[in-house]
Amino acid sequence: LNLRLILLGAMCAALSCGASFADEDPTLSFYEGFGHYKLEGSFFVDSDQQLIWDVLTDYQHIPDFVGSMKVSHVDSRFGDDLVLHQEPEGGFLFFTKRLHLTLSVHETPKSSIVFQDTSHQDFEFYQGSWQIQPAESGEGFEVIYDLDAQQNFSAPAFLASDAVSGGARDLLKKVREEILKRKELAKKKTEEEAVQLTRSPKTIASGRVEEENN
Repeated sequence: LNLRLILLGAMCAALSCGASFADEDPTLSFYEGFGHYKLEGSFFVDSDQQLIWDVLTDYQHIPDFVGSMKVSHVDSRFGDDLVLHQEPEGGFLFFTKRLHLTLSVHETPKSSIVFQDTSHQDFEFYQGSWQIQPAESGEGFEVIYDLDAQQNFSAPAFLASDAVSGGARDLLKKVREEILKRKELAKKKTEEEAVQLTRSPKTIASGRVEEENN
């Protein structure tokens, strides 16, 4: 049973004393009734706000870190508004279905992403948001995702509630993992550049001159 929702979004969990960000799992509240899905989820991450924003808006590469996202590309962009085409794939037991979404997206840089499906191919309505806000603890940020969607009655009823909630939880987890992965890569790159700087001919020559003067 598996369904991961698209990368475009809160039930906040308070940080317990002594708990590290690495120990924090995404939190999720979920409602389902007659094909209507409503959820709010969030996670905490100790990372730079710009890096978080870069991951959330890396639309072209979402399939690289969210396995169920088969297609994701920007059709057009004008300033902070864009049209995003996405095709997530979900399944129930032996049946799978690829969903088709044409999202009208509005970005507020480093703060929020608001999206709404305009194709109505698989959903009567599909709308939600991602938000980034400073954690109340003063450490790191909280990333909040919400979705409100009504499945078309003509679509197969495979979107079981546990598949949707499990997919949303996995989406939050994968996004957080990608943020932490890029943070670690950036840290290693900075360390390598610092080592290269200390080994550069100019730095070595400068050191020799200083030794001779002493």
